[in-house]
Amino acid sequence: MKRLFSIALITFCGFAFTASLSSQESVRDRINRRQAQQQDKSIPQLTVRAENMNADQKQEIGDAPWLREIYRYVDMNKEKNAALYFPEMPIGDRMNLFTMAFKLLANGEIEAFEYLPDGREVFTEAYKLKMKDFLDNQGILYKEENGKFVVEDFDIPSNEVLGYYVKEAWYFDKSSSVVDTKILAICPILFRQDDFGVDTTRYPLFWLPYENIRPYAQRMPIMTSNLNNAQNQTIDDYFRKRSYDGEIYKTTNMRNQTLAQYCPTDSLMKREQRKIENQLVDFNKKLWAVNDTVPQLADAKTVKKAEKKESTSTSAKRGEKKKESTPKAEKAKSSSAPAKSMRNRRR
Repeated sequence: MKRLFSIALITFCGFAFTASLSSQESVRDRINRRQAQQQDKSIPQLTVRAENMNADQKQEIGDAPWLREIYRYVDMNKEKNAALYFPEMPIGDRMNLFTMAFKLLANGEIEAFEYLPDGREVFTEAYKLKMKDFLDNQGILYKEENGKFVVEDFDIPSNEVLGYYVKEAWYFDKSSSVVDTKILAICPILFRQDDFGVDTTRYPLFWLPYENIRPYAQRMPIMTSNLNNAQNQTIDDYFRKRSYDGEIYKTTNMRNQTLAQYCPTDSLMKREQRKIENQLVDFNKKLWAVNDTVPQLADAKTVKKAEKKESTSTSAKRGEKKKESTPKAEKAKSSSAPAKSMRNRRR
């Protein structure tokens, strides 16, 4: 009897222990699920209408007759670029650009590509960013659940992303006959100090095609002014209007060289940057200057013809006057000749 009672007691304890474990696991799962749901809610959700609108706003540059690719470095320490950096930590549904991109990558909503040692961007399957390897390499704590990576907001290193590389395409749009600009890709840059806190190193993290993030950027409001705190623009508006302040560090060229590689001094680099900026502006001006000078040249030709015609008529009139005066002179000469001969005869 005692033996049966002890067996029943052990069975009951084992069942209770198992139930407690299962209840603990369910609570843990519940917490992870809530964190994942909160993370999903903080990211702008795309509707069918938003996706259709995004498809209509794509800028096609494949058949552009003129195209020039420009790389800029956008420094977050400049006040004009602060709209992409603040808030450092998410506040409700407000977050900065890197936090939004990071959460989209963690949820598998978008794709990014590796930053190659030579700075090139190759958007192929071979160079697609593996999120797990990226998190491990950067030492970011995470939890993996159903193919998604759950990262606490304070573990996202958005406060260390103090710069971006932005790739632009300046092109002539045949459909509208204007020179336009398209954002092709962005690359967040992580700034980290060494163990002694003396030297700071830049770590370009990954290339993100802007078309991948643009549908979400259209729905993420930002504040762009200290004098007006209304969030009346989105991240996409900020990029489309080129409201950022970025210095040129490279242009697409056959040797894949940056400005620093062929401009050994700061003064030469500044001069080269101004030269490129002027070339972009001058192309647009000269494009329309040719068309504007056509009527001006036509008017100039008309004026010259009129002047030539007027001068011809004036010279003709003068010629007629000379012809009219010639017979009179001949009569005067003829009349004066006999008088002279008569005078000689008298002598």
